[in-house]
Amino acid sequence: MINKLKENLSKYMIIYTVLVITAGLTFGSIWNLKFLSSIILPVVFIMIYPMMVNLSLSSLKKIKGSKKPLIIGMILNFIWAPLFMYLLTWVFHIDPDIKLALMLMSIAPASSMGLGYIGLAEGHMLSGAIIVASAFILSIFVYPIAGHYLALGANIPVPFIIIIKNLLLILILPLILGIITREYVEKRHGSEKYLKIKPYFSTTTLIFLYILMFIIFASKANLILQNSIDILILLPIAILFYGVTVILTLILNKNILKLEYGQHQSIVFTSVSKNIALSIAVLISVFGEYGQYLAVFPAIMSLYQAPFLMIYLKFSKKIRAWFKKPL
Repeated sequence: MINKLKENLSKYMIIYTVLVITAGLTFGSIWNLKFLSSIILPVVFIMIYPMMVNLSLSSLKKIKGSKKPLIIGMILNFIWAPLFMYLLTWVFHIDPDIKLALMLMSIAPASSMGLGYIGLAEGHMLSGAIIVASAFILSIFVYPIAGHYLALGANIPVPFIIIIKNLLLILILPLILGIITREYVEKRHGSEKYLKIKPYFSTTTLIFLYILMFIIFASKANLILQNSIDILILLPIAILFYGVTVILTLILNKNILKLEYGQHQSIVFTSVSKNIALSIAVLISVFGEYGQYLAVFPAIMSLYQAPFLMIYLKFSKKIRAWFKKPL
């Protein structure tokens, strides 16, 4: 029963994504559902925790194998992303204010949904967790430097509380509880019992991924309706930013770096996706009321980011098969 539900949710992922987005926009335009954004982190926690159960204490010994994915992830996050975003905003003659908002978004660490995507794609969870943690810690130093040059000397305060909250709720706590759960089940009931209940974890993550997507679009429905022109303006930038980055990563990881499928997925979902909430918080904390206007543009990018990653996730099996093919 649970396996059939999981297969159904995975097989028709694109259809469910469209339905969830449509429902979110519909209900969000009828009622004011902005309050739903306050439960995003708890929902993210419930989405990621089941995937962390796949990790065990023994798997932590393989941390050395995550060095190469970590280096590539940091290069994509903090070098490629801002340089490519700068190029795109220059090519499309984007307004300087919008350009500033998009540039600050481009250096944000991975989105809170990244680890959930890795788990569903059966990627390397340990590598993903290390990339996420490193990107959050590095952002503490990157934001002030980037702010100095991007915002004409503006003092970008480091959002320590937000960074710590994200690290705690989307990484550290799920990781610890996941490993404890895995060890408890295997020691108390044996590894066979764990394999029997494993599909429940993946199904829970999928369900809460759809719930999270509904919340994102329902809470931003009025923003979407009020900024339809800006949404169209950012469409080509979003398509190129996410699309080219994924294609580049695919070619680089398979043909040049010779990484395995799991490591590749850990890089994609923690590098291509950006933590929009953190970007918005930085903009508002720096620019105050004007920052609320600037924050609209990272929010618009999130409307493209979530469906894009869901569509990419849909093709995980084909990507896995492609990685198995010899050059």
